[in-house]
Amino acid sequence: MPSIIELPETISELSDEGKALFNRFFDIRGSIGKMVIPEEMKPWIEKTFGGVASVEQQKIIKIFNKVTFESAMFNELRAKRPIEAKTDDSVTKEINESAGDPFCKPLSMTPADSFGRIKGKFCITASNVAKYDGLHGLVIFNKHNPLDFTEKEVQDYFHTSLKWFDKAHKSNKEAAYPFLLWNCLWRAAASIIHGHFQLVLGEGKHYAEAEEYNETRKRYYNEYKSDYFFDFYKLHELIGLGLERKNLRVFTNIAPRKDKEITIISEKPDNNFISAVYKAANCLVKDFGVMSFNIGIIFPPLNKDEGWEDFPVIARIVDRGKLSNKTVDVGGMEMYARSNVIETDPYKVFEKIKSYF
Repeated sequence: MPSIIELPETISELSDEGKALFNRFFDIRGSIGKMVIPEEMKPWIEKTFGGVASVEQQKIIKIFNKVTFESAMFNELRAKRPIEAKTDDSVTKEINESAGDPFCKPLSMTPADSFGRIKGKFCITASNVAKYDGLHGLVIFNKHNPLDFTEKEVQDYFHTSLKWFDKAHKSNKEAAYPFLLWNCLWRAAASIIHGHFQLVLGEGKHYAEAEEYNETRKRYYNEYKSDYFFDFYKLHELIGLGLERKNLRVFTNIAPRKDKEITIISEKPDNNFISAVYKAANCLVKDFGVMSFNIGIIFPPLNKDEGWEDFPVIARIVDRGKLSNKTVDVGGMEMYARSNVIETDPYKVFEKIKSYF
């Protein structure tokens, strides 16, 4: 299996056309981090990293997206580590002990939206008490444990969400810009353990990420007369990190926002798209032992705004780290340098996710 650290070698084997496409999007550079380790420290180094030499000279790969200005840095030491699927019994215990929170009694302990509730087979909607935006709702799962979900249940959560967007839009025709967020557990900023989606429907303009994507694809088309999303997927497929199924494109971005990021792009939010989101989340939980994740989904405007024609549905899914960690997974590099320090190799993630398709 290739490695992100070996990406320069992978690129060198592409056709001239493939190299040109890659270089259109990305700048990739390698550097060596050197250090001198005291004798007293070497036993700990051996035990922790398996060898002194690999720590004394560490290969770093820096990847910069020239189109979107997203960037990521991979350290050979981190990228080569095996990924083990471990569960934390104390987390399961905490989840179970939190049963009985307000989301366990949504009809009496959560407010309804002004246009009422929508009841699915496995969920029900509510209005968010502390809103991001004027129309901000929740899809509350019947199941308390947010890590316990089946494809049938996830299909129901999404179809209920789509009904909520439609009903919210009918209640306010100016609100037409949908965004869905699945924050799973506290590392992902979920203030309540009970499983739920967040739904927001904005007015005036789409949310900033969507607006940036749309401007990017317009600029890209004007310059290259080609579709930005297709080309971006295609270059990942060329380097062994993408697959296409039933009008779906799934890939692991080489300049991800955070660890184990999986991106799904679809023409519409149909059952195939929802199934792909389920498979990605299930893969992270079952194969990698992920217990806290974010899934963010951008939908095109509901009012078919001019300039948004053929805008796809985009899902980005990331791991938010071990629930027992005392340090956060976003630091000064991410906040102020806009450079993401990534611990896992996208090739290791893709090797697992492709088996689900």
